[in-house]
Amino acid sequence: MKFSASLKKFNDDALAEADRLYRATNIELFNSVIRDTPVDTGRARGNWQTTVGTPAQSSSLRLDRSGAEAQAEVIQNVSGLDKVNYLINNLPYIQPLEYGHSKQAPAGMVRRNVLRIKSIIRRIIR
Repeated sequence: MKFSASLKKFNDDALAEADRLYRATNIELFNSVIRDTPVDTGRARGNWQTTVGTPAQSSSLRLDRSGAEAQAEVIQNVSGLDKVNYLINNLPYIQPLEYGHSKQAPAGMVRRNVLRIKSIIRRIIR
């Protein structure tokens, strides 16, 4: 194999692995936020919306006590390195929930998982 072909293969392999890592990290982070969202009716969990390129602008009517539907949407919608992935919850009470309004999640959902991002990445790399 010629040197330039070897460099191209290395570049392609490195980009593919970086893309896989980016996608897997987003999926794990987003799903962790959904799992950590307090549950009463399931509306807060159901309102997590995964979009690519542009954040969701409205709230959803989805009730998802288990979070399975929202997590399936994460897996379906998360894109690779060439796009920005968004996890958005537009419910008016999501910010109070994030800042301790619920005894089920006194440390929040987003803040708690963003603090874990390095350990999430390390686990995915292994």
